[in-house]
Amino acid sequence: MTLKLEKIPAVKLGKWKMKIYIAIFLLVVFLLFGMVILFIIMSSTSDDMIGEHLEQEENQETTDMYISSGIAPEVTRYENYFKKYAKEYGVEEHTDVVMAMAMQESGGRYLDVMQSSESLGLARNTLADPKKSIDQGVKYFSKVFEQAGGDVELALQAYNMGHGFIDYAKKHNNGKYSMELALDFSNYMARKMGWSRYGDPHYVQNVMRYLEQGESIAVSNGDWSFPLREIMVTSEFGERIHPITGEINSFHGGLDFGCSPQDDILAVANGDVVEAIHKNVGYGNYVTVKHVEGEFSRYAHMTSLFVSVGDKVSQGQSLGKCGTTGSSTGNHLHLEHLTKLGQSHSEKVDPKKALGLE
Repeated sequence: MTLKLEKIPAVKLGKWKMKIYIAIFLLVVFLLFGMVILFIIMSSTSDDMIGEHLEQEENQETTDMYISSGIAPEVTRYENYFKKYAKEYGVEEHTDVVMAMAMQESGGRYLDVMQSSESLGLARNTLADPKKSIDQGVKYFSKVFEQAGGDVELALQAYNMGHGFIDYAKKHNNGKYSMELALDFSNYMARKMGWSRYGDPHYVQNVMRYLEQGESIAVSNGDWSFPLREIMVTSEFGERIHPITGEINSFHGGLDFGCSPQDDILAVANGDVVEAIHKNVGYGNYVTVKHVEGEFSRYAHMTSLFVSVGDKVSQGQSLGKCGTTGSSTGNHLHLEHLTKLGQSHSEKVDPKKALGLE
């Protein structure tokens, strides 16, 4: 059987081609139109998301009271723990504060990062797990923060001296923090306990150096100029509890100033550099300048030194950058006033007099 194929007329074939072209054209138009609609929807959603993100940033700016600076890598490596427990205990907006506390407590150099063993009634450095130390430290801070009515400075001092400081503040200073009140409470508790000293009455200032700059003091009234452009005393000359060893009645042979790594350390007077030492213990990187016979100034814990032995320096000249080298719990300048090289700490002179800070 033979099939006979009927030949399609050319006119009919042309009409089919035209219909196919029209269908393809309409499909392309439909796809393009759909893409335009999708782009408009995505753009609108993106704008909403950007607006929401900006709103979140604005809200955060109004709740974050303090921004940390100069936090060492030894502490920032635990940042996720700080964020986790700050959120868990309701002090998320003060994550920077608790990280600054860790800088003051340990500088991240000890496993008990926040030195929170004592808040559990245990001996120093009993907690040997950084995560547990941060958990307990943030938890305890959240408690004293609540008791302090949201006053960060009052809570900080209570973290160091115990919640009894809050009761003392309510009784003697309308529930407000002041350095004078911290000194009074420290002396009161020292007498009560039969100790030479109780807590750190400068704890708030020591923590705040990692959160904000101290007040600028333009001109020194003493024979020496200031070693920093902006100064804030964070530890006094004389007996204190050693911040690293915990030794009671440890003699502090200098004056400590809060500073950050970008700050220049300035010569307090004209003189000759007699020591420019790089080391990892004790003073760390330090410079000693001889001004006149029987008068030396020493600058310790610097990150970098800009001078060498034998250099002549002028008052106000940069000797190096602020740091935390050697036996140090955080960025600061340790300034000493010596009458001869090799002096014991107790033989040195309080720099306050030469700086006109008395």
